[in-house]
Amino acid sequence: MDILAHALWTHAVHRGVAIKNNFNPTKKAIWIAIFFGLAPDLFSFGPYFIREISYRGLQFFSGGPPDPSTIPSYIYNSYNYTHSLVLFLVVFAVVWALKGKPFWLMYGWGLHILIDIFSHSTSFFPTPFLFPLSNFRINGWSWGDSTFMAINYSLLFLTYIGLYIYSKKKNKTPIK
Repeated sequence: MDILAHALWTHAVHRGVAIKNNFNPTKKAIWIAIFFGLAPDLFSFGPYFIREISYRGLQFFSGGPPDPSTIPSYIYNSYNYTHSLVLFLVVFAVVWALKGKPFWLMYGWGLHILIDIFSHSTSFFPTPFLFPLSNFRINGWSWGDSTFMAINYSLLFLTYIGLYIYSKKKNKTPIK
């Protein structure tokens, strides 16, 4: 899924949980959750995007996705780690053990992976959610497909309307 949609879905889940549980999250907590929701792509593709944009400028974004054979192998390696539910759960458990309680703001990372499992096809960066235990991947509906994008952003729009209505019903402050 595209990075903006990951941020919006992470925020929507965070806001929904806050409304349901009658608390108003701090801006810092919201941004930490969104950071974790973006982290798998930032750490996998960020250095590559920065390098390509510095060489080619905004032309980098024209013409659709790059040819997979032109993408450096370190991108594929880091993608395996950042998009693994297995590794997410291990890191979550380690952080829980170190802090003595779960650090729930990390949920954005797990949500990112769950979304990507079904929004990536096997032709371009299928999600290695069982790495390093298995190479199994699901052939999902590519997030780059225009119909997928239209449905996804329509669902986001409806979700935010629903959150606004729900927050009003619960006599909470509308979405920030």
